[in-house]
Amino acid sequence: WTSTQSKAYNRSASYFHFTSDNSGGTSFEYRCFGFNVRPVSYAPLALSAGSSEVEMGKSSTVVITSGGGSYTVSSSDERIATATLSGATITITGKAIGKATVTVKDLKTSKSKTIAVTVGSSKTAYRSCPDDHHPHMIDLGLPSGTKWACCNVDTDPSKHSPTNYGGYYAWGETETKSTYSWSSYIHCDGSSSTCHDLGSDIAGTEYDVAHVKWGDSWTMPSEVQQDELRNNCTYEWTTENGVNGGKFTSKKNGGSIFLPAAGSRYDSDLLNAGSYGRYWSSTQLPSNTYFAYYLYFYSGGTYTSDLYRFYGFTVRPVSRN
Repeated sequence: WTSTQSKAYNRSASYFHFTSDNSGGTSFEYRCFGFNVRPVSYAPLALSAGSSEVEMGKSSTVVITSGGGSYTVSSSDERIATATLSGATITITGKAIGKATVTVKDLKTSKSKTIAVTVGSSKTAYRSCPDDHHPHMIDLGLPSGTKWACCNVDTDPSKHSPTNYGGYYAWGETETKSTYSWSSYIHCDGSSSTCHDLGSDIAGTEYDVAHVKWGDSWTMPSEVQQDELRNNCTYEWTTENGVNGGKFTSKKNGGSIFLPAAGSRYDSDLLNAGSYGRYWSSTQLPSNTYFAYYLYFYSGGTYTSDLYRFYGFTVRPVSRN
């Protein structure tokens, strides 16, 4: 017997036959017949790579180098990356910044292999967004060479856009939540007096939500970088796509970014969305470790200030690439 049933008559199956005069071949016979079976073994499933790094809007390929010959591919998060199969070639396409896992299954042996996929933003800096594959690095001609992201960090990477509020994060936390208070803040023991000292600057650490969510060279901006933005750009309170916010335009090259006035979260409430913006920096206040610096703006202007770390503020990442 072979393992193949007749496509025309499901009561029959294919078998291999041979005779003493050296003739033979394959044919079909009723499945009720008792024939011998000679097993075969397929080559183990193997891939040309176990990981793939791809930019948003672009594709990379991984080749199935051995296996049973019949496969399926699937992505753990198609918001981040999709996977398609043509012959033995897997095409992985980046959809949004983040990480996903592509699983390749051999249908002959039921064995599986995985590909760790990291989708990053374009390494090219622009003066404004060239397309909808956010985030982009925006070059504002700043003295330090810092590039600002075109959008905020969001819990759902498929929603990244310049006018989307994004997620609200307590300082040093990397996930959103329903309540923002000392009792829910994970970096203290219930009060400001028990606040954990996370260091003078958390950029690039496990406490940096921009770096944790986006990877690569993305980090939260320091207080110095927020001041550099204010001092080297003109500020305008404006509305884009029906969203109020602040537009910062470079005095040097005309590049610009829009920061939506997302307000802030205190306890279970969203405060003053559409009226002001509060964006965390990565810098802890030296004199009071339960405070951190943030960028504040509204219709009357912009400045930097500090507040309790448990508040839920938005985050606009920066990069030095």
